Amino acid sequence: MRISLSRKLVQGLAVGAAVATTAVLGGAGVGHAASAQLTLVYNCPFPLIGSQDMSVKIAVGNLPASGTVGVPLPATTVTATATVPATATLGLALVGAKTVEGTAVASTSVDNAGTVVPVTANLTVAKTPVPSSGAFNTVATGGTPPLTLTKAGKTTITVGNFSTTLTPRKADGSTTGLGTFTSACTLKPGQVTKLYEFTVS
Repeated sequence: MRISLSRKLVQGLAVGAAVATTAVLGGAGVGHAASAQLTLVYNCPFPLIGSQDMSVKIAVGNLPASGTVGVPLPATTVTATATVPATATLGLALVGAKTVEGTAVASTSVDNAGTVVPVTANLTVAKTPVPSSGAFNTVATGGTPPLTLTKAGKTTITVGNFSTTLTPRKADGSTTGLGTFTSACTLKPGQVTKLYEFTVS
């Protein structure tokens, strides 16, 4: 659930993809910064209920409009809003879960003029109330560290898979019979996963 101006993800999701950029002030050597977002659908395995499809909206900030070889790109900010399906809500309710919280790790690929650089976004899933029924959203926030690129040319950021480690808790704060579990979520095929593109000079 969980998914880079040279790293962005994340980390669980509605079908389709959209890329948007807006200008804001950036760091030295990278021109102005921008933001981009993408909504993707993942398949995530869960205890008790098995694999479920989940929609995740990924919003990345502080992406550079341009870069320079050897000059570090700034760290980015990532917010991943995952829509937990109603089936998963039912499973959580069955074990008495009233809240859920945890972490997520999202994989991103940065193609720097033909050289692919893997980047990881580390996110924290905020403590979220679990409704008695129906779908609900969890929000994970975090980012990626600064990245230095070595080649001039077109550079593309592509979103990959993510994993999330979650702890459901009862009303008194104790853990449920599920304990803490990790779900490795994979992208459903046929989606546009390109998040952002810029030029390094």
